[in-house]
Amino acid sequence: MHYSLVTNNLKQYIIYANQLSGWELHTFNNVTLIINGSKSSIFNYVFLENCTNNICETSIQKTFQYLQQRKIEATWPLDQSSKYAKPILEKLGLMIANSPKKAIVDITNYFMPHNKIDITLEIVDNHSKLTQLDLLASQIFHCNVNEVALFLRGLSNHKVSDSKLQFFLVKLHNTLVGICGMYIHNQVAGFYSDGVLPEYRNQQIGTSMTLQRIKIAQQHDCKYAVAQCMKPSINLYKRLGFKMIGNLPLYVSYRI
Repeated sequence: MHYSLVTNNLKQYIIYANQLSGWELHTFNNVTLIINGSKSSIFNYVFLENCTNNICETSIQKTFQYLQQRKIEATWPLDQSSKYAKPILEKLGLMIANSPKKAIVDITNYFMPHNKIDITLEIVDNHSKLTQLDLLASQIFHCNVNEVALFLRGLSNHKVSDSKLQFFLVKLHNTLVGICGMYIHNQVAGFYSDGVLPEYRNQQIGTSMTLQRIKIAQQHDCKYAVAQCMKPSINLYKRLGFKMIGNLPLYVSYRI
């Protein structure tokens, strides 16, 4: 069960953000295609379910052809339940772009370590803050300016206090130093877009961001916190008690 919590939270997060922002969602049998206002693969996703038969192969081919016709790139996460799709994707020319570690921790009785860094998580709830989030994301993750703002445009006029999706501007001594987000679904809190500006790294800001979101998740009666960890963040999450439960290969289909 734990192995699927990370991927399922990612899928529900992308679908929720898609619906909040009014973008496109298509289904082809056991394939869910989510297009979020960009030609880039960074926010367009294809999720596969129960890929074990010829119907799955036909759906994958149809989805791939549809993306090619529209010249749209997409990310295809491949979890345990869809591992049989690997040869189909590779036959179509898809390659693994990243393979983050899946991380999980039980937070029902979580021991909260002492937090030395006094940061503030300022919730993104209007257009001005969304613009700041977008600019910081472009500086931290080197994505194009306006990509994040398009993907999350629904946040600027949404009642965030009732939302399962929250993004934050991270401040240290009233100075913007980074960003992070979280999505809550079925008592699981997924942590996303952890990023600190280069000049403020190695100051335990990432640790503080994670601990503060665990507190928020506990306030929402979450049982687990999950994340996808690239190499720079694996040790941070391990120190905070997260277990690494395998990789999540992310295939990408590029425009031909």
